Amino acid sequence: MSNRWQRAQDHERTYWQERGNPERIIARRKPHYERALARIAELLPADPLIADIGSGPTCWTRFLPGQRIFADSLMGSYVHRWGEQLPDGLALAAAGEALPIRSGSCDLVFSVNALDHSADPAAMLRECLRIAKPGGLLAISVYAHPPVRVLAGKLRDAVGLTDDPHPHAFTRAGFLALCRSCGLEATEVLDLGSVSFRTRVGFLRRTEPLVLGRR
Repeated sequence: MSNRWQRAQDHERTYWQERGNPERIIARRKPHYERALARIAELLPADPLIADIGSGPTCWTRFLPGQRIFADSLMGSYVHRWGEQLPDGLALAAAGEALPIRSGSCDLVFSVNALDHSADPAAMLRECLRIAKPGGLLAISVYAHPPVRVLAGKLRDAVGLTDDPHPHAFTRAGFLALCRSCGLEATEVLDLGSVSFRTRVGFLRRTEPLVLGRR
């Protein structure tokens, strides 16, 4: 997986250096995220410490109150390219599997569309749990695909035919099972929207479930 993950990181870095624009993506995706962000805000204590893991340059927790830590393995390149657009907070160049954040320190650990970018999703999820306060809130999402799309992705990866920035593909059931196996029980699952796309086997639908749970 290390070579596959490195290819994905190279793809992601190139995308944000050459084509990606945080402001446009935020404008396009915010209507899908507003309900979930409002629900999370309802569950937070006063002046929370928030860790946004795999934040990218979009940094969705910019819309939540509190003190923020943004951690991403490519944060150095984001600061260099998009520094003026990044919100206030501590920016860390760190992979989700090895976070330089004190255990049990965060009121909210937030990670959207990042777990499936990681080298080891289970290790990243355990790190998210580690840094959450006892009783602290976690909000984690991935893109969830139909089983046929997940299988096709694994076959392409096996023969080195893809540099997709998501080195892991999950079904909804597989994502929820991963959360449970790492000790994160969903108290709510919110929908962050869906996209239909054309494939050789017809149109498929990708969703983005957001798991809310407590440590």
